[in-house]
Amino acid sequence: MAFLGALGLAATEVVALVAPFIRINRIEGLGNPVTVGTRAQLLETFATTNDRPILFREGRFFLLHAPGGIIAAYRKCTHLGCAVPWNDAEDRFHCPCHGSQYDKRTAVVLRIPAPKPLQLFHIAANAEGQLVVDTNPLRVIDRTGGEWDPRVIEIVDS
Repeated sequence: MAFLGALGLAATEVVALVAPFIRINRIEGLGNPVTVGTRAQLLETFATTNDRPILFREGRFFLLHAPGGIIAAYRKCTHLGCAVPWNDAEDRFHCPCHGSQYDKRTAVVLRIPAPKPLQLFHIAANAEGQLVVDTNPLRVIDRTGGEWDPRVIEIVDS
């Protein structure tokens, strides 16, 4: 009887230790479509702020005024996944974890250890002319080269 009690207690402890790791955690905001405004509104904002990136915390991305259009850069550093903030003083993205730096218009790596540019989310215009960013991390545009490629632009300036 004591053996069964001890076995039951051990099984309960194992389940209690493993259960939190089995549970699926929903990441709020990420994966949902995020409406960001019209192309004209965004271009006006970029014009008045010297192309300062626009942060959307809900979807964990920045809108950037790339050469020729608008792109949405995922805030996750390509080195170890830290959240990359915008640094006004340096006029670039600067990862606080290991010092990677990214260009403000293209999200291309300016300083390693990041192995590649920030990933991009897809952007499309809906029927009302509003731009919608698809924040599904399984559908990102993953760029491996170190150079800017204008083919990734889905929303052009004009």
